[in-house]
Amino acid sequence: MKIVSFGSALVLLAGLLAPGTVSAQEDDAVSTYTNPVSAGFTENFADPTIIRGHDGFWYAYGTNGKRYEGDVKQNMMISKSADLIDWEWVGPVFTPETIPTYDGKPPGANRQFWAPEIAYLDGRYVLYYSYVVQAPGTPWRTIAAATAEHPAGPWTDTGEVVVGNETWEVRPGVTEIRNNIDPELLTAPDGTRYMYYGSVQGGVRVVELSADGLHADGEPVQLTDAHRYEAPYVVNRDGFYYLFLSVIGGCCAGAASGYPIMVGRSTDPTGPFLDRDGHSLNGPQGGGTPVLAPNGNEFVSTGHNAIATDLSGQDWIVSHAIDRFDPYVSGTESARGLALTRLDWIDGWPIGNGGAGMPSGPTEGPDNNAFISDAFEGDLSGWMSADGWAKSEGPTGGYAHADSDAPLTSIAVVNGDLRVRALVRLAGGGGGEAGISIPAQGRHSLTASIDRESAQLTVKGQGNRTTTAPLPVGFNYETWHEIEIVVSDGSLRVAVSESGQYDPVAEVTLRVPNGVRSGQVALQAKGIGADFDDVTVARLFTPETDRVPDPMIGAIDSAYSDEFEGELAEDWSWLREPAATVDDGGLDFEIQRSTLINQRPQADILPSLLLRDMPPGTWTAETKVTIPFGDSIPYGWPQAGLIAYTDDDEWVELAYTTRESRRFTAFAKETASAGTVAYGHAALGPSRDTMWLRLQHTVGENGEHLYRAAVSIDGEQWTWHGTRTLPAGPQPKVGLVAQDLAQLSAQPGQASISAQFEWFRTYR
Repeated sequence: MKIVSFGSALVLLAGLLAPGTVSAQEDDAVSTYTNPVSAGFTENFADPTIIRGHDGFWYAYGTNGKRYEGDVKQNMMISKSADLIDWEWVGPVFTPETIPTYDGKPPGANRQFWAPEIAYLDGRYVLYYSYVVQAPGTPWRTIAAATAEHPAGPWTDTGEVVVGNETWEVRPGVTEIRNNIDPELLTAPDGTRYMYYGSVQGGVRVVELSADGLHADGEPVQLTDAHRYEAPYVVNRDGFYYLFLSVIGGCCAGAASGYPIMVGRSTDPTGPFLDRDGHSLNGPQGGGTPVLAPNGNEFVSTGHNAIATDLSGQDWIVSHAIDRFDPYVSGTESARGLALTRLDWIDGWPIGNGGAGMPSGPTEGPDNNAFISDAFEGDLSGWMSADGWAKSEGPTGGYAHADSDAPLTSIAVVNGDLRVRALVRLAGGGGGEAGISIPAQGRHSLTASIDRESAQLTVKGQGNRTTTAPLPVGFNYETWHEIEIVVSDGSLRVAVSESGQYDPVAEVTLRVPNGVRSGQVALQAKGIGADFDDVTVARLFTPETDRVPDPMIGAIDSAYSDEFEGELAEDWSWLREPAATVDDGGLDFEIQRSTLINQRPQADILPSLLLRDMPPGTWTAETKVTIPFGDSIPYGWPQAGLIAYTDDDEWVELAYTTRESRRFTAFAKETASAGTVAYGHAALGPSRDTMWLRLQHTVGENGEHLYRAAVSIDGEQWTWHGTRTLPAGPQPKVGLVAQDLAQLSAQPGQASISAQFEWFRTYR
């Protein structure tokens, strides 16, 4: 990236209107939306990915599944929208006749197609997807790809895997097939393509791809622990690569789902990725900075995200979400609807809705009001007549074609801080350039172009002052690329990418003085013919700069606290037989070979819980717990921490734990609220064998009990996460739990493990 200051003679785009100018946007109403935005055409649209098509529509793609009760399985799903709010069904990606079957399994094998990723590469759309066949024989867990000329298809599978079956070491000497799912493509500024992929049973990796993006061409690099994260999504922004990930354990658990989104960033596309506090996302005790988590309203499973940018430049998290009051399509297949949440960038880090989480009810939505929005599906009537310009047609619809150096100038007059974007390609041959001109001071303009002769992105201002950035070797000038120009308060940024998906291959940033400016936009081709499509010019959004503050916890209330010095305080009571003792200033709680988790193998007797009544209203419970796991890999799922308990099928838990090699704090819920017992958790980090844990209780407007979680590895710096709920009514008891070490009958030689609680404190 180059940063240049132009002289005062070139003055760009101020917020003041020129005399007599009427803004096309002044009277436009603010759009609103209600999640899930897919409710009008389907109950189920999981694991979404999104792209803006050349025809001016956004296209979203989702995992296979039933759309509604009684539906047949759709082999991945396609929908489209003109505004990101109102969506319509397009159809499945594959029909029963076109699904790929080169996995070597029998014709009737249960083939699954999950978590697609959409990209535009080298003049065609490419849809990557998880191609999974579990049986018979060795599982088939690969990343495959299909191509199409139009984002709605028809789609043709390439017939070859992009990333094939791989193995990972479960325990020393034990290997299994890696869960190669959830693809994500990134094109780096040098033109190198990378594939990010992975989930539980192996973790997230990145591998370099061949130039066409269709085959792995290098050794994978491990980015996360084997069980912590999935659903990678990568953004190249302001010198950092941001790796968005969803936390395993609650994507599809109905009302008990969690599935928050976390992020880390790196200066290199292959990592290492660090969270806001400097903790690596990799390793068994890795971290992650919260982006979006359930906040106590109706929406859970708020993960597996992509990002869309509205015409004003505002980013939106595109994810799925489950309504916990109506969580299933049919049976226990979760209804994961397509959902939007505003994405804010505050102090260099992304956060959903300023930290408030996914919104409920009518909410101010994407701003697609525009001075110009022309995908050339009609004629050129929005532009002044110019020699050598005509409308042409291609596989994705209409576009404007130039056969002369004369500019095509807009009829509309634009003003203020702007976001301008257009798709551009050059005709075959040598040399030539094409780009967009935007108004500057008076009669002057500034032009951003792709220049084939110099192999550069060029930005030309007054007096032919030119700033450039190199385009990558192998840049194909004859396929569509997006040029984006953002003008804001004395700053101008120009970027070139293949499809505007936050992976620019060239960028220029200029500092320019503010001044009174307004005028017209022009499309320009010089030296050779060129094509233009999907031109949009809109008033730039106003970014959110403040995030929701972390909760206040108040002062210690000794009447509801216990330092575990001597006997247990009299307000404690045991559910089932006592299983802990106070000793040497702590509570020694042996982790029981029994579990409350309904989906786990359960002993004849459920675990004992140490519980107490809590005060009304808002309070925060805190404990410090140590479990000496060290480098061991205990069998089972041993865990200890805080629990809010209604009954054995209705509880919330925040507990330090291990599964296989990973260490994390499980923020879990079990509930029977939807007619079947469901369990889900989120694996929070970073972690250490000594953890500080907090649950803050509040009461919702509907009388439900809300519990927000916070974790710390030092008792000083806390990270607040999402919110779990328990039903309205009498306040649940709260206390301590230590459960789920493997049964002796399964592992007769396994030693016991004890958790040491140093205190239980209540703040009000």
